[in-house]
Amino acid sequence: MKFNKPPVVEVWISLDFEPNQQKQQFDLELVKKYLEPFREELPKGEVAREREFEIHTSSPNDESGTLQIRDRIQHFRQWDETRSHILQVGDDKLSFHVLKSAKETPSYGKARQAAQPKLEAYVDVFQPSAIQHATLHYLDIIDIPLPDTGKIDLQDYFPYASDLPELPFGTISAFEQKFRIACPVDDGPLFMRLQTTPAPEELSVLRFRLEWHKQSSDVNTLVLDQVWKRMDIAHDYMRECFTTALSQTTLDLFDPINEEKNS
Repeated sequence: MKFNKPPVVEVWISLDFEPNQQKQQFDLELVKKYLEPFREELPKGEVAREREFEIHTSSPNDESGTLQIRDRIQHFRQWDETRSHILQVGDDKLSFHVLKSAKETPSYGKARQAAQPKLEAYVDVFQPSAIQHATLHYLDIIDIPLPDTGKIDLQDYFPYASDLPELPFGTISAFEQKFRIACPVDDGPLFMRLQTTPAPEELSVLRFRLEWHKQSSDVNTLVLDQVWKRMDIAHDYMRECFTTALSQTTLDLFDPINEEKNS
């Protein structure tokens, strides 16, 4: 099912790596080497650092102890002019994000295509021994028009949401529900989180944040075709979960495309 107004606002792919025994230090020079081919595509960037303090004393009352300070690079982040494509590189970690912009709606296909050369370069420069986990993430924002009563029945829009009876509880002011699902088609869990989130008052809507995180665990390979095959399977499964978890009333909010008419 495709939509003219899909609710997705961000899609990203993240990977965790198993370092090799001769792992190089995660430092500025090595990351610069990795980022160089993507400078034109992602010209803006920042580095996040953390500082560790360690005090060594001979006794609890000893005030003449020695202080050791260690600076460590936490991660690098590079992005394009519209900040709709973001690459983040950490120690044994990589992620690529596609965010909604005035010109682009995020999708798995776009994230996969853009992330592929970044993953190939990461393997070449940092030389991990394997990819441990590969995770596909989706963030949807769903706006439900607010009726005159100011109330909705959650199950009219989210069939698997738990709704409390108005008596004796009264009106629900905030809502959050989390699921962890054992995926039947790929090793690794699916995490789903539905919660209310503030919306501009002028929109007169109830806004919900729906997160999806499908991890393909124990990948244990550097054969990238195998990695992407598992990601493709995860994506197809998540798409099925999306259309099943939402009612037709909710799906209609996204203006479904009649594929028969367009075929």
